[in-house]
Amino acid sequence: MFQAGDEMSDASGDEDDVIPARVGQAVGRTNDSEVENDEGNNFFRFQRAAPVYPKNMINHNLDGAGSTGMRRTTSSIARISMAIRRSLRLPRRSEARMAPREEQIVIERPPEGPLFTENTRDTRIGESHVPNLLQEIIDNKRLNRYDKVKKLIRRTDWPVCHEIRANLWKELCNTKDWSSSKRLYSDEAIEYDRINQGKKQSPQILADEGGVLNNFDLKEVGSVKLIRLLLIIERLRPEIVYAPTIYPLCSLLLHFNDDDSDCFACINYLLNTKGFIMTAPVQWAASSHTILALVKKHKAAAYVLLKRRLDTTDDSVLVKCIEDWLLWLFQYLPLPYVCRIIDCYFAEGHKFLIRSAISIVYIWSKVHKRGMEDFKGKSLQEKIDAIKKEFQDVATNISVSTSTFIATAVKIRNLQSVTIAKLQTQFEDELREEVTSRPRPIKKVRRTIFCEAFKSCLVDNDTAVELMSYMPERLQLVTPTLAYQLSQDGTSFYNFWSKVDKLDQTIIIIKSTSGAIFGAYCSSTWSERHDRKERTRSKYWGTGESYVFRMNKEMELPEIYTWVGNAPDVSSSECPQYFMSATDKSFVIGSGGCDAIRIDEELTHGMTGPSTTFNSPQLCEEGAFDIYELEVFHVTSSD
Repeated sequence: MFQAGDEMSDASGDEDDVIPARVGQAVGRTNDSEVENDEGNNFFRFQRAAPVYPKNMINHNLDGAGSTGMRRTTSSIARISMAIRRSLRLPRRSEARMAPREEQIVIERPPEGPLFTENTRDTRIGESHVPNLLQEIIDNKRLNRYDKVKKLIRRTDWPVCHEIRANLWKELCNTKDWSSSKRLYSDEAIEYDRINQGKKQSPQILADEGGVLNNFDLKEVGSVKLIRLLLIIERLRPEIVYAPTIYPLCSLLLHFNDDDSDCFACINYLLNTKGFIMTAPVQWAASSHTILALVKKHKAAAYVLLKRRLDTTDDSVLVKCIEDWLLWLFQYLPLPYVCRIIDCYFAEGHKFLIRSAISIVYIWSKVHKRGMEDFKGKSLQEKIDAIKKEFQDVATNISVSTSTFIATAVKIRNLQSVTIAKLQTQFEDELREEVTSRPRPIKKVRRTIFCEAFKSCLVDNDTAVELMSYMPERLQLVTPTLAYQLSQDGTSFYNFWSKVDKLDQTIIIIKSTSGAIFGAYCSSTWSERHDRKERTRSKYWGTGESYVFRMNKEMELPEIYTWVGNAPDVSSSECPQYFMSATDKSFVIGSGGCDAIRIDEELTHGMTGPSTTFNSPQLCEEGAFDIYELEVFHVTSSD
């Protein structure tokens, strides 16, 4: 059985000949970009062909166009990549990956093969020039040649579309307990389905603060499997108190495995094997301190830069900048990088996640060592927030290839498991009293959604989850996007309708000048106001899926009022159905008696009163209100 703490020399030089994901993806020296040699005044010139992946595999922009983070040119990325490879004593790409000069550069097309599983939306099997090596890995694992397995996985740069992904992670977790784990899950799944009979439940991990809720764009069937898998894990492993890596790990496993019992067997192996998954809050609280201490020891220049940027030597302040390190790896990095990290993680354990986090800090130091942002006049918290955003941008717009990133992690020399364990224990002891005395957040969210909640400047994440959970399940698979914001787009109804008119469904959130927050979910498009034939019959339209809400400040959750026709003891045909109405200069949500929300003339004033459609009270105390901010989010289905 693998032991995550098994040591492997990082000075062996095996990382230098990483097998690339594409043949001829780099060419020799050209005049297109310059790379400065930090150790002298020589300059090298090279050009790299950009990788091509399906859209769902890319969330970074190499040329900076359209990026909301750092804007970097291709030449600046080349300089960063070359500087990192030189500092690690890795060969230049023109030497390591150079195809014969007479050959043309080959750039792989997006894979057009079958989907890996029914769970994934667009993760397909495609052709790759990288060798499979699965049987060689299995043979070495059977012979307990752990170092050889690690070297093979570190050195072989499999792309996301490689056929090996259907079996690699399962084989790395396959032990004598594999079959019994699968049977245990199958039996529990039958019991789960019998008891719940379609009722929705919410795993505790969805309410845990600091979790990484990224399912990497699973389809609805995959999202349903994911929730069931998490619930059964919680039922069978009650000793798990806090394990934020389980959600993204289960999601990734489901992308490449149709059988969720295989996914459970993998997670069960990781939980049973020392050094893979930490399951207590104090362990995760200490992990950021451990990473900072390792950066200080192994990447001193990055540590010094961090101190200089914050203008402090207090490690308790510096550590706040890297407390989101799990998000770097599982939320912000593009999928090809996440998959390569997990390849190594299944062979080496939690230690490789630490290596990857240190690599992000190191790459950040290379990106920001020149042209430092002027922090004068900023508070300490503003500086921390700015640097956390820089780390996020570095991960999102990663400036090195997957092979260079893995080599950067591997080339952290003399990083011993015993050192990591010693530091981790030290910081756990220091933080234990603080963490254990801190009450675990009470689970406020009552229901489940299957994607990330939308980001609003008016409501927090728990409120966003609660609002989305009352929408139909088919609309809980894609995160709503901000389409209109009063403070940015102005108070003109012309601008409002130009951005909102054609949206499928919408969430509207209003904040009055008195601080009241309320709004609605509108189940139909506002463009129906143009249907003259239908409007001659009724000026109202919409469906019973709509609702209105107001924030309860004491509960810190919304009070949601759904259509009265949804009640089991009433006839829906006899209930008022005044859901939505609009003209060029006004809109109404929830009429009958009074209007639940009415905005007219300009988007600065409105009125609210009791509505018989939703049996809702006046949504703010004033009745008539002035608008401080208004947001509209586009809600769409996954199809």
